[in-house]
Amino acid sequence: MMDSRDTPHKNFTAALVAIRNLVLRDLGEVFSGWQMAAMVAHDEIELVAIARKTTTFYRHFLPLRKNLISLLADTYRRYFKLALAHPRQVGRDPDKWAQVQLQPLFDASLECIRDWFILACDGAKPTGTIEYRAGQTVSLPVPLTTSTSPPPESWRAPSWLFRVSIVLVGVGPLKTKHVPEIEAEQKLGSAHTRLLLKGARRVFLWTLAAAFERVRNEETAAAGAIPIETVGGQKRGPNKRKGSEQREKLYAAIRKVLTRNPSLQGKKFCAELDKRHAPPLYDWIKLGQWRDGLTWKEAWNDPGLIDKIRRVRQEAMKSR
Repeated sequence: MMDSRDTPHKNFTAALVAIRNLVLRDLGEVFSGWQMAAMVAHDEIELVAIARKTTTFYRHFLPLRKNLISLLADTYRRYFKLALAHPRQVGRDPDKWAQVQLQPLFDASLECIRDWFILACDGAKPTGTIEYRAGQTVSLPVPLTTSTSPPPESWRAPSWLFRVSIVLVGVGPLKTKHVPEIEAEQKLGSAHTRLLLKGARRVFLWTLAAAFERVRNEETAAAGAIPIETVGGQKRGPNKRKGSEQREKLYAAIRKVLTRNPSLQGKKFCAELDKRHAPPLYDWIKLGQWRDGLTWKEAWNDPGLIDKIRRVRQEAMKSR
């Protein structure tokens, strides 16, 4: 007979496998055509005047970056939702856990961007594969090429690609003497090439961070709107007994303090709670607002907790 305690773990594992299958599908759609798109861009860049080469390059590159961001954001959403639903399996930081699962895909995306730059500029032909691993549960091959000719470390970007634009290419203002001649058919030095690739990475990270933040806000808001879980026809909240016990212990301590001195407030009130080892509310701990080892007097210095302490003081006296 199956132990009911195994059910959450099995559901969690099944969900990981399902996410793996979806990632595999999405990866195929995004990565399968990037080489061809880069070669098409290269052919067009070769035919236009130098003044138009940069515009042509980014007209082809921006859709790739957008697709990579979309893929990572969609996959992050799946992992983040899974983490919210299974806190015991992933820990108390769903964002960190989701991003750890995404790290291999994230690294592969950055390599894809670098290799796209090389192929679109020089018409090189990458070969090879990268293996994508999502946590310790699943792994799958990603048809992403990584080896280029010349090797990425020795590649030099064409001078026409260099632009100073913090928004578009992630390269901020430079001293005039550090800006290379861009209206010429020549290669940049290694420093300027690294600056371009770092800029592309920087803009990618900014855009990705904004996408992740939006996902977190949407999914956290949606999770907060879900009704309390119903089991056996009766509503049950998570850790209800534990939370209720701590609340009653805190209320009892507050009543004892205020019975002896009803005028106590602020730090003096908190000092009395420390003497009685009064526990904080369970919700404060669960939400990370009350860290381990924090005293009530220290909590009074936290602007995020002052109003909560005042409120719980009032609620304890009202519920007598």
